[in-house]
Amino acid sequence: MQQRIGWRNVCLVVAIAVTASCPGQAQAYRRRGGSNSHNYAAARQRQQQAIVQAALAQLNAAKQVLAAAESTGGAAQSKLDAAVAKLRDSSQHFHDAQSTTRHLAKELAEVENEILAEQKDDSPYSKATKDVEAARKKLKDVEERILAEQEVQLQLSELTGAKLLDKKRSILELRPDYLDAKSSLDTIASSAAHIRSELFQNDKDWKDAAEALTKARKEEKEAEEKTHSGASGRVGNTANLKNASQAAAAARAAIAGAWRGRADRSAADTSHRC
Repeated sequence: MQQRIGWRNVCLVVAIAVTASCPGQAQAYRRRGGSNSHNYAAARQRQQQAIVQAALAQLNAAKQVLAAAESTGGAAQSKLDAAVAKLRDSSQHFHDAQSTTRHLAKELAEVENEILAEQKDDSPYSKATKDVEAARKKLKDVEERILAEQEVQLQLSELTGAKLLDKKRSILELRPDYLDAKSSLDTIASSAAHIRSELFQNDKDWKDAAEALTKARKEEKEAEEKTHSGASGRVGNTANLKNASQAAAAARAAIAGAWRGRADRSAADTSHRC
């Protein structure tokens, strides 16, 4: 009975935290959504929402482990194993959500994907991408033609593994047509990379997201230098749990860790705002 009351209290506190930290309904991230900002403060607020959702998922998974640990019957162990696996996944997700750099790196990648998706077929980037694909195909065709030659096949016939790969490489690197195709691909790919980089550098959303990520990495590095401790909320190794009592202990640790990690993040964000 006391355990059930404690569980309700934890859920109530987290629910209050959700209301406090998410004054508006969380929106799916869209770069061109209009109101989403990529500055550091806005990114941390979105991360806070992700942390709360991940914490609730871990709490729910832990609750299922506790219920499975008390179950009996022939399917009890399979239920427990499934619940523990879910707890392990939700714990890892919760741990990842608490990393500002992981969160911002994901946002930056999303911005980059959308920038590239916005490029029209006749844009410099799209043309450069097609040129790279054509150059890569040409190199592959040249390589296949050389390796299909009868004399080359005889040299490779009795080789396997690393020796086969090394021999292929040495043969190709002696052929001018292969070297020309490879050099052409390298040049075209470098040009495409330069165009891609310019697209990012000229985009305000990308610059804001990149700056926020740089700042977060600096802060996390400084924090790591000051201390190696801290509550991530991640459950320990659940792969070696051998019985229901061990699983229940891990679940209770997950409940405590989920709230502790959430509270630590709230305190850290409050200090940033002050």
